[in-house]
Amino acid sequence: MNLSQSQNLTQTQTQKQTLSPQLLQGIHLLQLGRLDVRDYLEQKVLENPFLQLKVRESRVSRSGGPANDLSWIPDRKQSLYEYITEQVMLTYRDTYLRTLIVWWINQLNDKGYVIKSIEEAVTETKTAPIQLMDALTLLQQLDPPGIGARNLQECLMLQTERREDAPDIAYLVLEESFDDLINRKWGAISKRYAVPLESIQKVFDFIQHLTPSPGMAFQSEEQISVRPDIIVTIKDAQLQINESRYGVPILSFNKAYAEELEQHKDKEVAKYIKDKKKEYESLQESLAIRSETILRVSTAIVHRQAAFFFDEAHPLAPLQLKDIADELGLHESTISRAINDTYIQTDSGIYELKHFFSRKAKTDQSDALSTSSVQQRIQKLIEEEDKHKPLSDQKIVDILTGEQIDISRRTVAKYRTELNIPSTSKRKRFD
Repeated sequence: MNLSQSQNLTQTQTQKQTLSPQLLQGIHLLQLGRLDVRDYLEQKVLENPFLQLKVRESRVSRSGGPANDLSWIPDRKQSLYEYITEQVMLTYRDTYLRTLIVWWINQLNDKGYVIKSIEEAVTETKTAPIQLMDALTLLQQLDPPGIGARNLQECLMLQTERREDAPDIAYLVLEESFDDLINRKWGAISKRYAVPLESIQKVFDFIQHLTPSPGMAFQSEEQISVRPDIIVTIKDAQLQINESRYGVPILSFNKAYAEELEQHKDKEVAKYIKDKKKEYESLQESLAIRSETILRVSTAIVHRQAAFFFDEAHPLAPLQLKDIADELGLHESTISRAINDTYIQTDSGIYELKHFFSRKAKTDQSDALSTSSVQQRIQKLIEEEDKHKPLSDQKIVDILTGEQIDISRRTVAKYRTELNIPSTSKRKRFD
């Protein structure tokens, strides 16, 4: 037998790592938010008759204040359809024209715009275009202003003609030069109507206060409540980090029910009880590990970002998952799961833990600056600039260089875009 044959006959052994059901359960629980944990446990209660679940209830709003105990009861808000139909029924007699107005109401989308053209309306209703236009015009005279518009331009025009404080040329500019106004070709508009740039600036400022979607105010808003997992306070110039106990699901085992069944002296029943109790203990251990991990990770993050809690500017130091993982001796995936849908309450509001991670800014200096810190500085410079002579990206580079922050013009442009700050030409004012 040659060597190759013997190698083929050699049995090779490989090691394959498998995760235990308990470990998989712990990983799953760690990546769930508090409300999802509760849903998960409620499902387990349905599967295990010995499990009991209680929750310390208290709602916390995004601003950090306690909400009313009745906040879970949804408000009955009048719909857009109900609001407009009510006006029609109170204003117009029962005629075919009123029937057409109601037909148009049924063609409104959530924004309050009609979604059918006159041509489509003619096809569907078998009605003359002039009658349909009359009905649409009457709809557009109802509240809220701008309702029944066919596009943004018409929506703004409908609102403008009902506003006594509208600039004199506002309606005309919206009607004839809408694209130029939106694209800031104000010089062309100024020449077209022989008015100064300041007048065009006033028109643009005016439309900023109009409503592009008049129907959205009638959409039912889902009540959003956030339960913070961690509460950070400052006491005696020291950061205090504590778990929030409100909304925490409390799992218990119905010992009395188990003892009652055990009196039957049935081996299968005894085994069933034993298995269900073991399942309960496994869940308790997984919950404890989840709680401990979130607290450890949160504490490490808070200490790394201590300046955020003491400084009114709330600066963030560069921080990545790897930094916390190395400090705690955990895998990056564990840190990622721990910060997922986890919220921390501070004196300045409630933040998701992800908020405290910030990559290092691309600068030439040796001292580490986070992207967030540099972006905050750029935003402040633009907020304080002379709007008649806004700062160019290169000018911002020069200012930052003078502050020992060496950054390229391209990076400034990138950060400005991420902050949703328009370019110099679109920030310039003429009044």
